[in-house]
Parts: sequence; C-alpha cells; structure tokens
Amino acid sequence: MKKKIPLELLEMLEPFVNKNGRIFEAINPDNFLLKFIDKDDKSEFYFNVEEYKMDQNFLLLVDYKPKNKQSTINRRTWIKSATLETIFANWLELLDGYEKVKTVFDDPILEAFSNEYFTDFEIIEEDADINPFSINQIILLDGHLDNIQKKIGKFITEENKSEIEQIKVDVQDLRNNLTKKPKTWVIKKLSNIWAQITKQGPQLLKEFLSETKKFVIKEGVKFIMEKGADIIG
Repeated sequence: MKKKIPLELLEMLEPFVNKNGRIFEAINPDNFLLKFIDKDDKSEFYFNVEEYKMDQNFLLLVDYKPKNKQSTINRRTWIKSATLETIFANWLELLDGYEKVKTVFDDPILEAFSNEYFTDFEIIEEDADINPFSINQIILLDGHLDNIQKKIGKFITEENKSEIEQIKVDVQDLRNNLTKKPKTWVIKKLSNIWAQITKQGPQLLKEFLSETKKFVIKEGVKFIMEKGADIIG
C-alpha cells in the first residue's frame, strides 16, 4: 500500500503515524491515509485524512468531527497539505475543551475514583501511548478481568442492575483490546472499571479491589511479579 503513495507525501505524514495522546488515538486507517478517534467510548468525534491529489502541491481530503465550537456535525473538505498540522491541532483543541468543560452529564465521584487509580500506576515510559503491554502483563490483567467477569453477577440488585451490566460490558471490551491497544489506553480503561466498582460500595471494593490485589496487579503490571497471576484470582 505505501509504495502506491508518493514518498514525499509519506514523509510529510510520518509525524502523524502512531500519534497518540491523552484524549485521542490513532487507529487502523483501512483505505485512508490517517485515522484518529476520540478516546471517549461514547464519543463519535474523529479526524480522517481520506485521500490526496496533486495541484502544484499536495492536497488532502480531510473529514473531521466536530466541525467547530458552534456545531457537532462533521466537516469534509480539501486542504493544502501544509495546513494539516494546524487543522489537526484545532480539532484536538475542541476535544480538550470537551474534557475541561463542566456539565450536568459529568459524574465527579466516578471521575475522582478513576483519576486516583490511574495516578497510582505511574506509567511514565515514553512508549506508553504507542506500545502494548508485554504478553505476561496482558495475561496478568486478563486474569484479573476474568475474575471480575465471573463473580460480579452475584452482586446484582434491582437498584444497581444497569451499573453492574455496564461494568460487565466494559470488562469484556477491555479484554478484547488488551492485545490491540497501548498501555495508557488499557490503564485508563482499567481505572474506569475500578472506579465503577468502587462507587458500588465497600462490599464490591473488598471483593475485587482489596489492597493486596491492587498492589499485586499494579506491581505485576510494572515489574511482572513472579506468580502474580496466581495471587489475584
């Protein structure tokens, strides 16, 4: 595929390859040149570079959503390749604005728990937004998620049924993506699952997130503790 595209254009797009951040990520572009999405699972925001053509200089067909601060619809247009970085930066600024603005749709309690768990991992590697965990780390995390998936159903009540079902959905989604997503994405999702469990109360917190289990998981993820997977079951 790449040898069907002019080298000069590939060099121009190279800084965007595997570009990831706190609120966005690069995904498989399929037949496009570049594809980015909002990391929020509930978001429909994206930024695509679909194709190119020559007109003295390279022109790129971009499609992104939201269009601007005034509208959540998409915009699809041809741009000069030299302006790609600016337009992409503007899109990121919109995502950042959504992250920062406070609304009635936010859950400050869930967010506080999630941020606390995420901070505990202290993943500072330069490749955390690009590379996945090692195979042993993935097995360790999957064992923990499998334990949640198998046991959390016994805590369902009429009052918390929808919340428990959402946890189960999120756990399955994370398990499906352990080998496909970078470290930061995985830990962000795990932190959110832990936050949801914590919000359900001390009983679930003790069952799935005792201090011993949290320590083993976090240290196992960081250092691959020998036989860690056997301890968290």
